[in-house]
Amino acid sequence: MSSPAKLFLLSFFTFPLVLLSVGAEVPSRSGDVDTSVTLRPPDYVNTFAGTSGPDSGCTFPGVSLPFGMVQWGPDTVGTTLESEPRAGTYVHSDSAIQGFSLNHLSGVGCPVMADVPIMPMVGTIGSSPAVHAASYVAKFSHANEQASPGFYAVTLDNSVKVELTATTRAGIGRFTFPASPDSNFLFDVGRNSGGVSDASIDIVDDQKIGGSVSSGGFCGGPNKYTVYFVAAFNRPFARFGTWKDSAVNAGQRSISGPHAGGFVGFDTVNDRVVDMKIALSYVSAANAWKNLETEIPGWDFDAVRKSAHDRWNQELGRIEVTGGTEEMNRVFYTALYHALLHPNVFSDVNGEYVGFDDRVHVARGYTQYANFSGWDIYRGQVQLLALLHPKETSHMIQSLLVDEQQGGGLPVWPVANHDSCMMVGDPACPIIASVYAFGARDFDTQAALKAMVKGATQPDVRSKICPDWGSFDNYLKRGYLSPDDPGANHHFFPHNGPSDTLEFAMADFSIAQFAKTLGDTDTYQTFMKRAQFWRNTFNPQTGYIEPRRHDGSFITVGLAAPEYYVEGNGAQYTWMVPYNLRTLFDMMGGNDVVVKRLDRFFTELNAGRDRPYLWFGNQPGFGVPWAYNFAGAPWRTQAVVRRIQTELFSSKPEGLPGTEDLGAMSAWYVFAALGLYPGIPGVGGFCFNSPLFPSATIHLGNGKVVRVLGENASATNPYIQSLRLNNELYRSTWLTFEALSKGATLHFKLGKAPNKAWGSRPEDAPPSFSEGTAAVGR
Repeated sequence: MSSPAKLFLLSFFTFPLVLLSVGAEVPSRSGDVDTSVTLRPPDYVNTFAGTSGPDSGCTFPGVSLPFGMVQWGPDTVGTTLESEPRAGTYVHSDSAIQGFSLNHLSGVGCPVMADVPIMPMVGTIGSSPAVHAASYVAKFSHANEQASPGFYAVTLDNSVKVELTATTRAGIGRFTFPASPDSNFLFDVGRNSGGVSDASIDIVDDQKIGGSVSSGGFCGGPNKYTVYFVAAFNRPFARFGTWKDSAVNAGQRSISGPHAGGFVGFDTVNDRVVDMKIALSYVSAANAWKNLETEIPGWDFDAVRKSAHDRWNQELGRIEVTGGTEEMNRVFYTALYHALLHPNVFSDVNGEYVGFDDRVHVARGYTQYANFSGWDIYRGQVQLLALLHPKETSHMIQSLLVDEQQGGGLPVWPVANHDSCMMVGDPACPIIASVYAFGARDFDTQAALKAMVKGATQPDVRSKICPDWGSFDNYLKRGYLSPDDPGANHHFFPHNGPSDTLEFAMADFSIAQFAKTLGDTDTYQTFMKRAQFWRNTFNPQTGYIEPRRHDGSFITVGLAAPEYYVEGNGAQYTWMVPYNLRTLFDMMGGNDVVVKRLDRFFTELNAGRDRPYLWFGNQPGFGVPWAYNFAGAPWRTQAVVRRIQTELFSSKPEGLPGTEDLGAMSAWYVFAALGLYPGIPGVGGFCFNSPLFPSATIHLGNGKVVRVLGENASATNPYIQSLRLNNELYRSTWLTFEALSKGATLHFKLGKAPNKAWGSRPEDAPPSFSEGTAAVGR
């Protein structure tokens, strides 16, 4: 989770198991397959998957292109609008829609964005929507709703049919009203998910609107942003007006303030269809108009929809899976879709963007990106993006470096052009090292290493006001952080020594590995010593990672106690040393002890933060199933991963086992289904499990092709019997990125019973990096 969802979210919703239609060509009931239709990857995607509540995704079903700035879609409410804001702006059990807003973040644990909700309705604007918002919602039924990548449609109970599609920075909607002289659009600029500090709307002429929204405060953080929007209609307004607070002002063109909004109306007695185009910019309304004129110059809704579908077909087709069941295909392509929604394009068509210094800059030779769920995405998503999109991923890293130059330090959890200070550690370090290790290398690598080392050696480095390394002096002095130290990054987690220590050690390791690839031996050696600081939090008396006081004594609080950990407990965090599991296992007592502990740990797969078992819905647990590979029992990894796939994931609204966190959880599923997981952040390589599909073809971003063949693959055949790499027998449970980057064929033979000999030798284990341990042990 990219935020303390368990502490912050205020409502949870459930809904019966219903699979909605995901495209015009796909039957709405799972299992009903029209074999006369050839399905393409977008046709398998259910954009409603993960929309049932905070413990199941917090995704949104609106329209977007990959990494799109515009993500236009519905925001729902229950029976009233009196409830507190929620992280998931669309909750599947809700009964009404309050607007179709223009930007979203998929699967975050706190309310954010959902700016400029636009609501079509029929009737007069009698009272102010700022005061009587519940009067302007519209009920709807899922039976009248449809969505697929790049398309969303719903017929509201007020008889208005809404159809939406998008380009990267713009969108076009087709709205079919009933025959009425009083059809209207409300632009509720003073309302969003996280709270509006200021807003404006200007009815430019008889067919155009512009305005802005200022917001921020993600998860209570210090971030802020201003977004500008424009809207154009295909025919003149019959009426217009504004509102602010309780006053409605018919005929007024402009208004500003945090509780402001505006409306435009049409006579739809004879012509019931009204088309509207919208665009965003974080620079200016003028730039929003440029974005709109460039990306959607005409009014052909169907052409834009087809282009969006074709783009998604191209992107999702970068991985072709065959031989699976209908549900397997749906879950896989839905996961791949979700993994490609973020980070987001932030610069306009002319290259301009607002930087971390609040000034306008021009991105020359690259595209500026924003919205990095740092703590979450370094564990798998950025590696997937680097494999499939090395150019775009390189631009994302260059964006972080520009943010560092303008804001003072590498961002922690940036939203738009400010940092939210969310979560802990220095996640930009494993992000940068990981994407480089997986082939995305077209960024200023020397500037990247300099920024990483700067944040890790200078105690006052801040991204805006967010410290890159809080309690820095104590970390270096003692080799660990204590619960008595001030919170490392964020006020939500003020005293979490073990989690902070492990995250900073992960950043140290990433700096070391990145420095080594660039030939900087001194930096490598320095940071490999620091990377082993995790050992100072290991209590040899209990065999677990535990909090430690300033005097060196351990605080034993029980395996399931979450008080000193960031979204977790000691049982869950003890495994979070992915780069040196061999040393951890030796300290625990050896492989036999470790395997038994792992067996107990996987008794439950999604136990939550206060039980001593796997909490898969939270990111620190993502890589733990592959720990068996390091302990000589890889068949147990194969079994546990298959359990997670089949028990916790589905294509239903409740089909995700935790918050999506901008693609982190879905990227895990994509890798796991392929039988390859990037188990060591900062290192280019994969831990093996068994592939889910009989065949998968991965079109790498460098033009090469990797084929993963799963002979006898099925949900009930999780065990690897043998593996051939390019027709040569292969015993190791680890494969380097270089072995795949030039193209390769992996041929797995699978079965129902484990082959305990395959991958079980010590030399078959993935690597562990123990350099620097001699300097540790205070």
